[in-house]
Amino acid sequence: MPTDLGQKFSLNWRGDPPHMLEPDIPVWYRFLEVYGNLFANLWYDVCVGGPFYTKKELEDPLKKMWYQNLAKRIDALAELSDVIWLIEVSADPGLRSIGQLSSYQILWNRDPKIMKPERLVLVAGTMEKDILDVAGTLSILCHII
Repeated sequence: MPTDLGQKFSLNWRGDPPHMLEPDIPVWYRFLEVYGNLFANLWYDVCVGGPFYTKKELEDPLKKMWYQNLAKRIDALAELSDVIWLIEVSADPGLRSIGQLSSYQILWNRDPKIMKPERLVLVAGTMEKDILDVAGTLSILCHII
């Protein structure tokens, strides 16, 4: 269950983040305009979980594809000075977003690539009261932007 951070992105880059859904991208960029200055480093589409292969095995294109298809993908991972944020972005999140973040945290902790405490962050365009309540109870930091 290896973690693969993938490519580091410039904090000023404003293309389409890999695998981020189209309705979520404007929400993400509004968030970055306000909070991006907090980040030291930023990655998109971070792979966690999935089958374990050695670096040598991942040279096989079929094994690499298999890993990438089965790994779970964190929308964005931001490194701050003393913490990392595992970030899920959704224009209108539901309980699925809460479950995804909780799962990402478990899988990240199986093979963390940055040795800092992690924080779960839900970035949303809008959020129902129940989702906000559940997220808060689970200590998920919510940004409605």
